[in-house]
Amino acid sequence: MLWQLRQAGKLDGLRGVVFGEMLDCASPGAPAKLLDDVILHAFEDFKGPIAIGLRSGHVSRQNVTLTFGVEAELKVSKEVTLHLTEPAVKR
Repeated sequence: MLWQLRQAGKLDGLRGVVFGEMLDCASPGAPAKLLDDVILHAFEDFKGPIAIGLRSGHVSRQNVTLTFGVEAELKVSKEVTLHLTEPAVKR
């Protein structure tokens, strides 16, 4: 699916990528890091930050809500931080 999105130009203009916690997405007997490796391979020439495992979507613990259309700052190092730089709701 990532390759299809990439080839269709749907990933053009991205400045950061966030993947949620993907529970039970590994095939039986597959290495634990296989999904991470596939994601990183699909984005091997991407220059922006890539966060894998952010608590968003279908998660096993407290969920982080991602708001579409809101400016945010994503930093990926030993820890991942996602900071909204503008309010998600306007009065």
